[in-house]
Amino acid sequence: MNKIFKLVAVSAVAATLAACAGPAPKKPVLSAQQAQQISVREAQIDVSAIGAATSGRKVPASTVRDELRKASGVLLWSDGPRDAVAVVKIDSVNIIGVGQTVLIGGESTMRGSVSLVDAKTQDVIVPPQEISSGGGGYTPGGLIGAATLEDKNVETTQLATEFMRRARLAIYNPNPQ
Repeated sequence: MNKIFKLVAVSAVAATLAACAGPAPKKPVLSAQQAQQISVREAQIDVSAIGAATSGRKVPASTVRDELRKASGVLLWSDGPRDAVAVVKIDSVNIIGVGQTVLIGGESTMRGSVSLVDAKTQDVIVPPQEISSGGGGYTPGGLIGAATLEDKNVETTQLATEFMRRARLAIYNPNPQ
């Protein structure tokens, strides 16, 4: 019985850690000098990899795409003569459900990548950078976690906003610390 309890406990911790979004990017790919040569005027968003809806609580892929579009302004800047397009590809979105929250805790997650391509030539300026965002849920789980779950649409908005903020930091941080 003790071995089974340990196995369940270790599995729960592993599942919780696997669901976490991970840290924000620490260092941008572009220096301030490089970024001054580029103007990003458009963001292309591809959510096709998630299928018709998110994992966990179902949110239509079109809603995820729309929320990412609303938050994509943070990726745009007009500094230099070279026009570029930010290409955002979403690989997975899991909106945590009550069952997972009660049993093991965790948070909702969005994973994907962002890259920059030249608007005219399609040459890659910044290769795909892996991005993840997380939020909602309640890490320790239990009934408190279930009681504090956000509305799935609110969580989708939060995930999209955080994803785009992290995407910007991965490419170029105009306010380094």
